[in-house]
Amino acid sequence: LGLPERADVPLVGFIGRLDYQKGVDVIEETLPWMMGQDVQLVMLGSGREDLEAFLRRAEQDNSDRVRGWVGFSVKTAHRITAGCDMLLMPSRFEPCGLNQLYAMRYGTAPV
Repeated sequence: LGLPERADVPLVGFIGRLDYQKGVDVIEETLPWMMGQDVQLVMLGSGREDLEAFLRRAEQDNSDRVRGWVGFSVKTAHRITAGCDMLLMPSRFEPCGLNQLYAMRYGTAPV
């Protein structure tokens, strides 16, 4: 991923469509708080232009702790899910879906 490897901090991930329904704006609102914690964050998705800009800006402003990939790749999504400690699921309309099931299969806690 290009982030410094730090076994002592949780790696948090988000994978999904960048849309209000998926709650990406909640991640955007809480990013300053998250960056005050000792965590690393990886996000993958595409959709609304303003939320794509958020992913790019989050990485640019926190390059040692955040990766934000605009686009989608099934292989990359599975690698992120498998490598994270927690997978953020702030979805407003889908309390359980494939990403949660994949996360549990990989031993990643869906939150």
